Amino acid sequence: MGLFSFFKRKRRTYQASYTSYKSTRFSRKKPFVPKVIPVATDRTSRRRSEKAGRFFAYFKLFLIFFGIGAALYGLFFTSLFEIQNIDVNGEADTLDEQTAVSTYLQEFLGDNLLTFSPMKHEKTLLEQYGYLKTLDIDRNFFHTVRATLETYPPIANVRIEFEDGSTQFYTINELGLVAGTGTTLESLPLIVMDVTGTEMDLSVTTTEVNKELIEQDTLILLLETAKDFEGKFDLQILEIRYLKRARELHLLTERNFAVWIDLTQDLPIQLAKLKKALAELNIYEANLEYIDLRISGQNGEKVIYKLRTESE
Repeated sequence: MGLFSFFKRKRRTYQASYTSYKSTRFSRKKPFVPKVIPVATDRTSRRRSEKAGRFFAYFKLFLIFFGIGAALYGLFFTSLFEIQNIDVNGEADTLDEQTAVSTYLQEFLGDNLLTFSPMKHEKTLLEQYGYLKTLDIDRNFFHTVRATLETYPPIANVRIEFEDGSTQFYTINELGLVAGTGTTLESLPLIVMDVTGTEMDLSVTTTEVNKELIEQDTLILLLETAKDFEGKFDLQILEIRYLKRARELHLLTERNFAVWIDLTQDLPIQLAKLKKALAELNIYEANLEYIDLRISGQNGEKVIYKLRTESE
């Protein structure tokens, strides 16, 4: 009995408890494996992306520089802006001046219009040709340089009298340069220039256009003195006679008498002497041949004059 009872104890069947069942259930699942992101693969992708970005950036720079280079080549090394035409304009009486300016600008045919400096050439031409009053040079795209000029207008007629009795006629501008030869303009004052005994006393030679005939300062002095006399004495000046060697000015008035003035002395003082002498000398009625203001008396107010004879 005891033996059988021993085997009975050994032959107990196993009955799973709740805890055991739970352990068995979970033990049947697959083990948890954490997902690992491949770091090396992410870095490789980033590097590829950076390389692609740099490539496109370099490519864009290449296109930009290529475009700039092509544009510069087209602007400066092709005939796109090549100077092919010279156009010079001015008044009808400035044909000689237009020819001179055109000849200068012809030197730049074939040059690039973009590198042509109008201001630089305006300055050069104005210095080279002093008779030009204004000069405007423009670039007319794509192949033309256009210039518009203006010369100093004539302000006086000049009649030169030589010792041999011959004469020459000119018109001069405000610079004292010859504006025209062999002609006169009725609207301009007349300067009669006596060149006897000077380097100009050669009637066989003619002063060329745009060459100096009278110094500018002297010309201004002659014209302003005549105008001042007309304003002070209400007498028209018919002729301004300039004695170049003697440095004298003789103003021929509408009453056919001359007023002699010394250009080396103070001109306003000389005219003031005549103004004071009007109380004793009636220049508007007296039959005068000339009035000499050149000689100064002790008080600086001496006026010498000469009356015409009855037969004159």
